[in-house]
Order: sequence, then structure tokens, then C-alpha cells
Amino acid sequence: MNRLNKYWLILLLVFAMFCLQSCHEEPTVAPKPQGYFRIDLPQHAYQQLDTNLLPFTFQYSSSAICSFEDKNGAIWIHVHYPAQRATFEMTYLPIKNQNFRELMLIDEDFVKLHQVKADNIENSFVQDDSSRLFGKIYDIEGKEVACPIQFWLSDTTHHYLRSSLYFDFTPNNDSLQPVIQYLREDMMQMINTFEWK
Repeated sequence: MNRLNKYWLILLLVFAMFCLQSCHEEPTVAPKPQGYFRIDLPQHAYQQLDTNLLPFTFQYSSSAICSFEDKNGAIWIHVHYPAQRATFEMTYLPIKNQNFRELMLIDEDFVKLHQVKADNIENSFVQDDSSRLFGKIYDIEGKEVACPIQFWLSDTTHHYLRSSLYFDFTPNNDSLQPVIQYLREDMMQMINTFEWK
């Protein structure tokens, strides 16, 4: 046997030993951490909501579509984000048959319904005495929370507006966190530009 054939035979034997050895060992690949798709969000830009249906105005996202429904004296306002499949569902109620405290307690009870799925509920207050604007913002944290953002606004005597953020699908708020934060900034723009007529 010549020298070149010996090298090929040795190389073939070494390769066969590696193949046989690898068949008996378990792979040592670490599991990949769970990841989420990148979500591209548009730059914030706003337009003025001004309609004769409502006794107030505010700025809302130029990316959103606003529509209204009149239901038994309550006006429902839908600020819908088609690209994010999300909607701020708002209900305006003139304070007549119920007093301000009752309406506020109804909203508190609605937030409490989320405690089962919530990891944390943080709230902050809205108070502008000169504009007669008072309210409360609820940030509800949790992977399976249906409404991660809620708020109400009122002048405490004549007008009451409540709002909740909903998605058009079963949310996984871990992966939606950038969208929730983006929509929270839009909500703050609504509140900061809110004015009674």
C-alpha cells in the first residue's frame, strides 16, 4: 500500500470514529430565549377633535380614526388605531341621574375586576382647578390584562368621560409593551389638550 492510500485510510477511520462518537452524545445546545417581532410605530402627530356632539375637545393621533355613537343619552367615542388593532373606547355621560361619586365608584369597580390578571395597578391623578378638569389614570400591568390603560375625566358637576384601551385580539402585554407605551403617550396628549367648551 502506498503512502497516499495510508493517509486516506487513516483519515477515513478518524472520520468514522467521530461519527460513531457523536451518535452517543447528547447535544449541548442551550434553549433560545423567547423573542418578539419588532414593532415599527409611526411618529406621533395629532389632530383636533371638534364636534358639536360633545361639550369638550382634545387632540388625538393622526394615525387614528374617530367615530361616534349616541346610545340612550351617552355618547360613545371610538378612537381606533387600525395599524395597531387597538381602540380607546370612550363613553361621555352628562351627570344627571347619577352623581359624580357614583360614576367614579363604578369606574373603580371596573378597575378592580382586573386584579385577577393584574401584576400591578398604578394610578395617577389629573387636577387642573382653573380648567375644572379632574380625573384619574390607571396603568394596569400584567401579561393577560384586557385593558392595560384606563382613565376618567370630569368637571365633577356636569360632565363625565371614561375611557379604556382595548385590542382587537387576545393581548400578550409582554410583547405589546412598546405599543402600549406608544398609545399611553397618545392618551396623555388627549388629557393634556382636553378642554371643556
